[in-house]
Amino acid sequence: MERGSGGRGAGGRGADRLPFAAIVYNPTKVDLRRLRPLVEKVEAERGWAPSLWAETTVADPGEAASAQLLAHVPTPSVLIAVGGDGTVSAVAQALVSRTSQSSQRLQGAGASVSRDGAVEHPAPALPAGEQVTAPDTRELSVGVPLGILPAGTTNLFARALGLPLRSHKKALLAAFSDTVRTVDVGRVDARLESGATLSRAFMVMAGMGVDAQMVVNTSARGKSALGWTGYIAAIVGSFVTNRRFDLSYTLDGDALAAAPAHTIVVGNAGVLPAGIRMIPGARIDDGLLDVVVLRPSGFAQWTHALGWFVRTNTPALPRRAAGRAAADGSAPVVSAAVTHSRATTVSWSAGPAQDFEIDGEHLGRVTSADAHIEPAALRVRGSVAP
Repeated sequence: MERGSGGRGAGGRGADRLPFAAIVYNPTKVDLRRLRPLVEKVEAERGWAPSLWAETTVADPGEAASAQLLAHVPTPSVLIAVGGDGTVSAVAQALVSRTSQSSQRLQGAGASVSRDGAVEHPAPALPAGEQVTAPDTRELSVGVPLGILPAGTTNLFARALGLPLRSHKKALLAAFSDTVRTVDVGRVDARLESGATLSRAFMVMAGMGVDAQMVVNTSARGKSALGWTGYIAAIVGSFVTNRRFDLSYTLDGDALAAAPAHTIVVGNAGVLPAGIRMIPGARIDDGLLDVVVLRPSGFAQWTHALGWFVRTNTPALPRRAAGRAAADGSAPVVSAAVTHSRATTVSWSAGPAQDFEIDGEHLGRVTSADAHIEPAALRVRGSVAP
């Protein structure tokens, strides 16, 4: 961890009263020689103290570095992830874990945390003559906001938040802005084929089937050379080679009919590059998970599934109200080929074990998983998406 250079009283008492950022950057995604001067310029424009910096490594994609920065006293005003979806997910994971721990400590002491991250303490009943001690400001810093400078291939979470994607300067201005909103975070506990359990937060989506195979089939070379269009061949290949597996799942404790399926995707957001909607109508702050199950069998059902996907990604929605509601995600979809539902908790099991992905990262082969939504678990600076 290092403090950025600058002559604005770095480390002094005056600087400590100013807001400052903590930045976790992936050195393989950005040129630090160009990024530092840009950050210093934005700091000066906004009147912020010099930032703290830490870089990711192969062993630590950002979660440990973030935890170290968050332990700084005073607490940073924003934690900025500079990199792709993997870096953003790791930094957000650290923020969500810290917020959850702080909330538990505060609520155990009788405090409550509101949706905007503010902490409310009840007036204690004190014996006569006893003085009230001011709470530790470190305990009040629940919900340090996340900032994002997108520098990856797909930048799915930044897209869902409506953050600038093409300009580092605009992305930094958003991260240093006064605009703060709260968004939901998904949580999943997955049983790996080895018998181990994997527990992770997810910002965008998690699933098995076509989406996971797309991640497995996408080469790093294709992504580097072609950007997000490098996923196209992988998408086609995933549909061609994907095989159905036995799937059983429950939504909010209600079991649905078990049947072979090609894909199950659990999403907090549903937008892919180029505005492609994997999950229509998914909102990142509605307190719900969107669950899409694909199980077409035969030409007619594949045609139906493809038609549903095309309609959800076409500006000209169907004329009929039912078709329009299905296409924009405002109503559930239940058919032999496609099921789109919403719930706060989802549990599923698959046989045999299937490739599993979270936010575009392949995490191995999984036999079962439990997921739930944590409403308003993360604060974000600069988001303008609805």
